Parts: sequence; C-alpha cells; structure tokens
Amino acid sequence: MLIFLSLLWGQGKEYEGPEDSAGDIAAEKEGYMIGNRVYLYFRNTTELSDWPRVNVSKWPNNPNGLKMTDGIGLLVSAKVFIEDDGNAATLDTIPLTELSDIYTKDHHTLYYLQTSYREEMDRDPTGTVEWGFYPVFGYFNETGEYPALSNIENSWPIGGWPSTGFEFKWP
Repeated sequence: MLIFLSLLWGQGKEYEGPEDSAGDIAAEKEGYMIGNRVYLYFRNTTELSDWPRVNVSKWPNNPNGLKMTDGIGLLVSAKVFIEDDGNAATLDTIPLTELSDIYTKDHHTLYYLQTSYREEMDRDPTGTVEWGFYPVFGYFNETGEYPALSNIENSWPIGGWPSTGFEFKWP
C-alpha cells in the first residue's frame, strides 16, 4: 500500500528541473572511466565500450587484462495510451494522461523504446537523420575534449550546472 501511494504522489509532483533544449549530435563526446581495476570507454549517448576496437574495456586494468564487453547501450521504454476516437479514417494522436481515462476510455497502446547505439538505429524516412538519444548542450564544457567527468574540472560546464528553468548553479 505504501509503495502504491508513493507512486501516485511521485506522478503528481511538478517538474522543477532545467529547461533543456533537444539533444544534438554535435554535442557527442567520448572518454574513458578508470576505477576499481576497470578501464572503460564511453560516449555521452549512453554507450559503453565499442566493437571491434580492442582497447575500450578491460578488466583488470593491467597489461594482462581482458576485454569485458563489446558494447552496452541504455534502453529506455514507455507504454503510452492514445485515445481512440472510434473513427478508422482518422489518425489518433491524443495521449491519455489521467489514470482514470486509461481504464474508462477506448484506447490504443503504443510501446516505445529508445537508445543510442553504434548500429541498428532507426532513421527518418529519407534515411538522413538517425533517431536516438543525443546529449544536450549545457552539461559539459563545450570547448573541451571530454564529457563532464568528476575528476576533470576543465570538463565541467563553464557557466555552472543546469538547475531550475534556465538557471545555472554550482554545487
């Protein structure tokens, strides 16, 4: 019961985070994480490691270390309910956002899955735009070589971290 109530309360809370622009392929950066005897290449598109490159994941991080993985990508999915207007000649596009509407109105169910990975990405109908996660400017130093890393202060965003609305702050 307590878990159910916390889920309901969490869904009703107003968003107080930053107003981010859309992700941009020009904001892609790559770097290496080293810790706990692990050496791991990453991109700020959620991808870890890279195939067929050899020097992108290693454990232990020494000359005898072995490649751990060929690639990992974060997958984010959602289940969306679209109101059914009952007319087969029209394209239904209105999402149902109230829980009571989902249980009481006719609807279609859309399953959505998104990632950013080196292969098998969806493209627009012209084949020129790859659909996937792209990083947002503002979360790293745009003049630097790396994504923001906690141990490389020069990689942090120059004006501060995105905070609330269009504000920035330093911790």
